[in-house]
Amino acid sequence: MNQAPNPPDSRASVSDAQYLLGVEISGRGQRAVVSDPYGAIIGQAQSIDSSAPADVVVDTVDDLVQQAIINADVPLESISGAGVAFGGPVDAERGLTLLSHRAPGFENYPLVNLLEERFNIPTVIENDARAAALGEAMYGAARGSRDVVYIHLGTGVGAGIIVDGSFVRGVSGTAGEIGHMVITPDGPQCSCGKPGHLEAYAAGPSIITRYRAALEQAGCEGPGRGERDRTLTVQMIFRDAARNDSVARTVVQETVQVLGIAVANLVTVLSPGVVVFGGWVSEAGPALIESVSSRLRQYSYPATARRVRITRASLGPDANVIGAVALARQSLQADS
Repeated sequence: MNQAPNPPDSRASVSDAQYLLGVEISGRGQRAVVSDPYGAIIGQAQSIDSSAPADVVVDTVDDLVQQAIINADVPLESISGAGVAFGGPVDAERGLTLLSHRAPGFENYPLVNLLEERFNIPTVIENDARAAALGEAMYGAARGSRDVVYIHLGTGVGAGIIVDGSFVRGVSGTAGEIGHMVITPDGPQCSCGKPGHLEAYAAGPSIITRYRAALEQAGCEGPGRGERDRTLTVQMIFRDAARNDSVARTVVQETVQVLGIAVANLVTVLSPGVVVFGGWVSEAGPALIESVSSRLRQYSYPATARRVRITRASLGPDANVIGAVALARQSLQADS
């Protein structure tokens, strides 16, 4: 396990003159930001193509980095380090992506080497949820805690786990892939092709798919039908559940029940100080976080439930890419 630093109050190890580069490659596409050492974005650029193959993504990231540098109005030579938050399992030590369920070509792909060749900047990589966990521990909602579980709820479901200040990666480097925990062996199919995984219940597309199927089965109209079908969001489903729409309420109750049990198990096993919920599904707001928190406290071991703090990510949609900045800063601190 690589050491994750304490949330930094001292600035001695990173010069104020240094800038950092953060790159996100995830289900939302690609994004590049230039940041000061303390997480403030001063230039950025983004692409929303989430299904592009690996070689195309490298070219896209190249373009985005160049644009972010122009927008930041800083020379490339002033950037001291780069971090990449990748939406899939990685081999951080060798700088490889291992797999993407949404785009081809990332199997054992030497992404770090390719980016270092293009920019001549020391580069490190992590799974996006793990990067976001570090970002929240260094700059955000978990600042001050050395035991953190970050739950990412977006196009997929993942977790970044920090125990006693260190990342948990596991022997395969894939620790934290909680979206592929089996919840019901005969449940709906996950994006990985296997049945009954947590992601099939709690990822944004899965929630929307289950809602549409429930509407069709009930033979009723709702925000998933007709002209509004293209704009249906998880937030709309949670809103309608709060308004006592029976179909929406059933889907939301199933979602928070399954997610609450899964997170309760994590809390019982890991006993973190903070559980942080991030990703665009978490923007459903208190209806999601409070309901999951209630179930977590109902099902987890009492001694751990009393000590854990549950919160939304304070970095919001920037959590992954600021996590990538945090990775770059961590690497510089380790080398200094």
